[in-house]
Amino acid sequence: MALIARSAALLPLLAALAAMPAAAQAPLVTERLDSGTVVRLRLRDGALERGRLLAPFGRDTAALALCPWPGLPCAAGDERRVRRPSAEVLGIEVHHGTAWKAGAILGALLGVPLGLSLAELRYGDDEGGTTPVTTSQRVRTAAATSVGFALLGAMIGEFFQIWRPAP
Repeated sequence: MALIARSAALLPLLAALAAMPAAAQAPLVTERLDSGTVVRLRLRDGALERGRLLAPFGRDTAALALCPWPGLPCAAGDERRVRRPSAEVLGIEVHHGTAWKAGAILGALLGVPLGLSLAELRYGDDEGGTTPVTTSQRVRTAAATSVGFALLGAMIGEFFQIWRPAP
């Protein structure tokens, strides 16, 4: 009896899901994308294609005109230009930069404990003496190591692209 009651409670949810339009019926974009926008296309054959739009793209546009990205800009008549019919595209994502900030923050955070350990190795007494490492030595070493690792993290984060669904 409890199973029947649970099933009856799920009926409105199933009816609401059935009334939603299929993904193929939804437009690729709700707002017009300007030329020059860097996009990543999910194609019907499963491939991903990245490029810079050569012409604006909107709901009523039949095809996307783009130049492969990253790379040199396409000149007029360039054979690298790609024209992709909208029917071949399942989804569009827009480029929103890289993860260099997150990489820099992570690198800086990793640099502090490494810098503190390095200070002990650099300024500590090798013979087991009682010469303590001063606070200023610890702070300077941790700061320098943190800055170095932040720069390294930013360079690594530059390789990670951020993509968001097209509006």
